[in-house]
Amino acid sequence: MAMTDEELMEQVLESQIPEAPQENATVKEETKEETNVEEAPVEEPKTEAARYLGQKLNHKPGDNPFVDKDADQKMIDEKKLSRIGDKIGEKAEIREGWIDVDKRLLGKRADFYPEDWQFRIRPATVEAIRNWSNIDDENPNSVDDVFNEILKSCLAIIGPGGRPIPWGNINNWDRFFWLLLIREYSFRSGEKKIKYQDYCPECDNEIDFELTSQSLMYDFPDEEVMKYYSQEDRCWYIDPSEFGIEGEQPVQLYLPTLEKDAAIKQWLISRLQENRNRKIDQTFIRFASWLTPKISKDETIAQRQIREIELKYKSWDENMFSFMDEVLRNIIITPSNKLIINCPICGEEVTSNIRFPNSIRSLFDISGQHRKFGKK
Repeated sequence: MAMTDEELMEQVLESQIPEAPQENATVKEETKEETNVEEAPVEEPKTEAARYLGQKLNHKPGDNPFVDKDADQKMIDEKKLSRIGDKIGEKAEIREGWIDVDKRLLGKRADFYPEDWQFRIRPATVEAIRNWSNIDDENPNSVDDVFNEILKSCLAIIGPGGRPIPWGNINNWDRFFWLLLIREYSFRSGEKKIKYQDYCPECDNEIDFELTSQSLMYDFPDEEVMKYYSQEDRCWYIDPSEFGIEGEQPVQLYLPTLEKDAAIKQWLISRLQENRNRKIDQTFIRFASWLTPKISKDETIAQRQIREIELKYKSWDENMFSFMDEVLRNIIITPSNKLIINCPICGEEVTSNIRFPNSIRSLFDISGQHRKFGKK
């Protein structure tokens, strides 16, 4: 069986380029299968590096592909090739389906990411859709894991100088937004809209609701508290003494990210595995992600970090805890579980709970896009 371009380039470059950390592999994730979803019009690769995809650098057919590593490395440096042949710092190939996302789609939430971050998405891959088809929508852990798998394979963050940023740095309140945006790109022709009906309480008119990335609503911090937030550091700097809490040092509160949430979840699982009857302090869990900028992926280090956070949390007296609880309620961005639309007949504002007519599994369900085989 012939090797794909990606497999061939992977083999040629394997010994020349160090392995990147797992979380930094988002943009250059190889897909060994083509997606079944409708792709954007394919254009010829525009980067200089793309011309070398599928070629054994400086070797004749049958040669050991690593026979002249120095010459290969020189070519890699000159052409600025990455592991899949993209030119580092430039847009991913159109053939991969990656597109830049206009940050204005985030609205005010864009302020909670550095200005020099650029986001990219691609359609859901065959592997991601396959995983989605096995989702147990009655099991929150199953839903959580599959949500993250979609983001891991279909969302990329590019930092200054083209540096890849781990996808887990997305704020946790934005996860569903990105999931819906990826879904909309995967089903661009609109054949899989999420629609349902409700009734206007004033005139009883039937109202059509459609769930999209832009229909989501959020409760934001008030302008008066935004002065304590640093967009560059993605951190809140608050001095309790300004609010009459004496004897406490200024605190830093870091935005809760998917990466930290995953680490805390893993810590919780390990604690419960040690003792199924262990009582978990849910209030501490609510604070934990805010009290540290990062949590290590190494389980031993992560346990030590979370223990240190817990000790800090437990050191608060009654006044300090009451103040921190108040702070958290005022700085968190809370996604709404409702959609709002004005009735086209009487103009009344109509509110409806977000729901999935065919369960959450239908979000990436590709059935119905081909002629049905059989009756089952």
